Amino acid sequence: MLATRSRGVDIAFGLLPCLAALLLTGSVVAFEWYYAHRIYPGVSVWGIAVGGMKPEEAARVLEGGLAARLPRLTLYGPDRSWSVRVTDLGLRLHSQATVAAAYGVGRTSTLPHSLIEHLELLLFGTALPPVLVYDEQAARLYLETLAQQVDLPPVDATLSFDGLTPLTTEARAGRTLDVEATLAALYPALTGLSPVGVRLVTREVPPAIRDAGPGRAEAERILSGPLVLTLTNPLEGDPVPWIIPPEQLAAMLLVEARDGALHVTLNEEPLRHFLNGLTAPLAVEPVDARFHFNDRTRRLEPISPSKEGRALDVEGSLTKIVQELMAGNHLVPLVVRPVPPRYPDTATAEELGIVELVAEGDSYFIGSPSGRDHNIRLAASKFDGLVISPGEVFSFNEYLGEVSAEAGYDESYVTLGEQLAIEVGGGICQVSTTVFRAAFWGGYPILERWAHHHRVGYYELMGAGVGMDATIYSPLVDFRFLNDRPYPLLMETEIVEQAHRLIFRFYSTGDGRRVEKEGPEISDETAPGPPIYKLDEKLAPGTVKQWQKEVNGLTATIRRRVYNAAGDLLFEDTFVSKYAPRRALYYYGPGYVPPEGSEVR
Repeated sequence: MLATRSRGVDIAFGLLPCLAALLLTGSVVAFEWYYAHRIYPGVSVWGIAVGGMKPEEAARVLEGGLAARLPRLTLYGPDRSWSVRVTDLGLRLHSQATVAAAYGVGRTSTLPHSLIEHLELLLFGTALPPVLVYDEQAARLYLETLAQQVDLPPVDATLSFDGLTPLTTEARAGRTLDVEATLAALYPALTGLSPVGVRLVTREVPPAIRDAGPGRAEAERILSGPLVLTLTNPLEGDPVPWIIPPEQLAAMLLVEARDGALHVTLNEEPLRHFLNGLTAPLAVEPVDARFHFNDRTRRLEPISPSKEGRALDVEGSLTKIVQELMAGNHLVPLVVRPVPPRYPDTATAEELGIVELVAEGDSYFIGSPSGRDHNIRLAASKFDGLVISPGEVFSFNEYLGEVSAEAGYDESYVTLGEQLAIEVGGGICQVSTTVFRAAFWGGYPILERWAHHHRVGYYELMGAGVGMDATIYSPLVDFRFLNDRPYPLLMETEIVEQAHRLIFRFYSTGDGRRVEKEGPEISDETAPGPPIYKLDEKLAPGTVKQWQKEVNGLTATIRRRVYNAAGDLLFEDTFVSKYAPRRALYYYGPGYVPPEGSEVR
C-alpha cells in the first residue's frame, strides 16, 4: 500500500516540471499573442506609458499628452518679449513615426533574445524620445507677422521755415527684424526642446535723409540779405540796380534730398521769368556800318561806324545768380553778351558781294519850297549807306523813323483829301518815290506801293511821266520791296544841287536780270469840278489868292516784266494809280465876289 502511494508521489513530482514548462510555454504564447499587435509593456514616450496599447490608441494618447508637455519658448525683442508655443513656431509631433518606434521595441531580435528583451521591458521598461517635425515655413510666417510689432520705420531729418528762419529736426534710425538670422537662432532651441529664450535678431535701418544741416546753412546764406542785380558796365539809362528782397527769395527756395542730406536751392522759374522781363530794357541793337561804294577803286568806304549791340544772357545770368547766392554773395552782375553788327565797318566789298551798280532811280524837286527841300534832304540821309540783307524786306517807314519837328523836319505842303495843307514832313514822298523807281528798274519784287491821291507835278518833271510815284504816311502807308538776291544791297543817295535831282543808287552783285516797262496806259480821265473860293478875313479887301491849281483825275496803268540773264520771264506785275481830280482853290478877302458857278465856302 505504501509502495503504491510512494510510486504515485514520485509520478506526481515527476510531472511537476512538465506542468511548469507547459504552463510557462503557455504563458509566453499567451503573452506574445496578446502583444502581437500592441506595444510591449514597459515602453514609454517622454514619460507617457504606451505599453499594451495598439498603435492607433498610442497615437491618440501621445498626440494629446505630448502637446501639453511641449515647452513654450520666450522670444526676446529690443524692448519687450513674447512667450510662444513651440507648435506656433512649426514644431509638431510626428505621431506615426513615434508610434512606429515604440511599436518596434522588442521586435528586432530572434525568439530567445526577444524573450529576454521582453522580460527586461517588464522589469525595467524603456523610455523613448518623441519624433518631432520642424516646419521652418511656419516659423518664418510667425516671425514675419511678429515683425509688425518689432519693426520701427526710420525718421528722416526735416527742414522747414518760419518766415526767414530755417527749422530742422534730427533723423532717427529705425529697425527691422532679420527673419532669416532669427530662424537660424531658433532651430537648435526648437529641435533640442530646450526651454530657453531666443533673442530676436534685428538690423538697424538708417534713415534716407540723415542730415538737414547743409540745407539749413544754405538757406541761411541765401536769406541773409536782398539779392542785388547789377551790370558790370552799365550804360546811361540802364535801370540798375534790381533788388529782390529776402522774403521774395524765400518763396523761391526748393528743398531737395541729395546724398543722404537735405539741401536748399532756388526755383529757377520765377528768376527766369524776372530776367526775361529785363531782356527788352537791356537790349541794345547793334548798329551796322554805312558805306559808300567807290566806283573808281571798287571798294567800300565806311561813312558811319558800326557798333556792337548788347543782349541779356538769361540762362548765363540765372546760373551765375544761383552760384553766387549759394556761396552767400548777394551782389551779382548780370551776364550780358555782345551782339555783333551784321555789317561791321571792316567789311570789304568782296566779303559782302557789293561789287557793282545794279539799279538807279531819280526824281526832281525843282522849285520846291525851302521846307520841302529841307525835308527831302533830311529823309534821303536816312537811307544813304544803308545795307539791306539777302532775303530782307525793305520797309521805308522802318528806316525813315519818326517824322516830327523834334526829329528835325519842317512844315511844308501835303495833300489832305481834296486840299493842299501845311504839315510837318511835307516832301518826304519825293524820297519814297525815288527809291520806288530804283527798286522798279532793279527788278526787285515790290510788296507794297501806294499812289498819291492826286497827281503831283514834282513826280512828273523831266519826262518821268505819270504813275511812277509812291506815297507814304507813317505808320499806316508804307513802301516795301524784297531783296531777292543772294547778296546784300547797298543804297546810296545823292542830291545834284544844280539840277535839284535826287538819285538812289543800288549796289550789289548783278545777276543779269533785265526790266521792261509798258505804259503808262491812261484811262478814266476826269475833269475837276468848279473852283472853290474860301473867305479869308486876313486878306486885303477885294483881293484873291490862288492856293492850288486844278488837276484832272485819271487812272495810269504801268506793267513791268522782269527777265533773267537767259531771257526767261521771272515775273511780271502791274501798278495801277488811280488819281482823283483836284479842283482849283482860291482865298479871297472881304468885298471880293467869287465868279458865278464857283463853290463858295
